[in-house]
Amino acid sequence: MDRLKPVLLVGGLGCFALSFVLSGVYPWLITDARRKEASFEEITRDVSPDFKALKEAYPAEFVAAFATGRDALTDEEVAARAPDAATLEKSDAAWRAAYADAVRRGRDRYVAEACFHCHSQYVRPVANEEIRFGPVRRAEDDNNAAQRPVLWGTRRVGPDLTYEGGLRSNDWHVAHFADPQSVSPDSIMPRYSWYLKKGWQVKRRIDPAVARRNRLDPETSYGYAGVYSTQADAEAALKRVAETLPEALVAEKGRLFVAETHAPTADGLALISYLQWLGTWTAPTEP
Repeated sequence: MDRLKPVLLVGGLGCFALSFVLSGVYPWLITDARRKEASFEEITRDVSPDFKALKEAYPAEFVAAFATGRDALTDEEVAARAPDAATLEKSDAAWRAAYADAVRRGRDRYVAEACFHCHSQYVRPVANEEIRFGPVRRAEDDNNAAQRPVLWGTRRVGPDLTYEGGLRSNDWHVAHFADPQSVSPDSIMPRYSWYLKKGWQVKRRIDPAVARRNRLDPETSYGYAGVYSTQADAEAALKRVAETLPEALVAEKGRLFVAETHAPTADGLALISYLQWLGTWTAPTEP
């Protein structure tokens, strides 16, 4: 037993020394100037559909959050305006600028909240991690501005987020901020309600016959895009929705109502954008 203690001590110190060295080697591998580091603009050149969906769901908050948000046109806005080529080009540029800004600000909020203490961003080539979390992470995939500081994490209280982008909907992330256990019952994550603000939304209750047939709660409802700051604004939106319903859906007017809900703040939109970006960018291959 007396001989075992020195062995354990030396082994423990050796593991600590090895992890210390590797923690220095890994950043060096991705910052040794063999390849230029990708900027925020480069890693957000392809605008995520999830990012565009944020403007459709929260138009007022989106425009207020991002300087170019008003010029970034949704498909509905494009159809309504029938813009020329110059307007479409301006819209594309606005989307890319807003996306780069969102991912940058979201990364900063991720760091500020110390999310890396409970979530890793590094799928290691051990213990079949690729089965749980996706392909093993390559050093070149972290050679970008969003990984400064490197955010491979310290432990996994929560799941690895290397390939989080697109795994869940924007609505899921909003619900997760408000009450993590509502979407992940075993989670010990605290609420991040300061990334949300109170609002009002137009909703439609499910058809009672459909509810009975499918054994659903008759109060089940679905929200229309758009969260309004006041109940009066939401009531006005409800009126517009009711007036524009197709003839075949006129029966739905009686099932429309306004309910209190939550909308992401500017920082909330940015943090969701960053989470939805994770794993969607791949480093260019060697020429």
